[in-house]
Amino acid sequence: RDASATATPEPSSAPSLSPSPAEGVGIGQRAPDFEVTLTDGSVMNTSDFEGPLWINFMATWCPQCQDELPMMKRFQRQLEGQMTLLLVDVGEDRDTVRSFVRSLDVDLPVGVDEDGTVQAQWGAYALPVHFWIDADGIVQEIVYGGAPPEIFIQAITAVVPEFSAEETPEP
Repeated sequence: RDASATATPEPSSAPSLSPSPAEGVGIGQRAPDFEVTLTDGSVMNTSDFEGPLWINFMATWCPQCQDELPMMKRFQRQLEGQMTLLLVDVGEDRDTVRSFVRSLDVDLPVGVDEDGTVQAQWGAYALPVHFWIDADGIVQEIVYGGAPPEIFIQAITAVVPEFSAEETPEP
């Protein structure tokens, strides 16, 4: 085993856009709770949920986010009662986000992280990014947007082993 492969790189004076290892959320770590205002104006706290969570950080301007929402909607129907899906829009206002999800006929809960506080806490800088959290609050999978549906199915089954994706036609 090469010790240099695990050595910590020297700090750079150049600013970094990616989180340091001390920032963000990784696989095997406890997912931090957060509170966001939903597009309907109600407040949601992730600590209120028991059981597996699928949290997707997204934005209305992101083409992959738009492409993935119909897939997530189909998975939500199949996961009813087994996993809670939550979208967290980053850096946009509630009215913009509300009209966006309505235009796509998406009925998933959507929280608004206008100032990016939750995004920074989770290290969710590349959008979209999806986190699957098991019933014990531990992150089991992280998938960046643009992955094929099979990757999403693998991530879901990491926290809901009995899940079997039904073939559903594209909208």
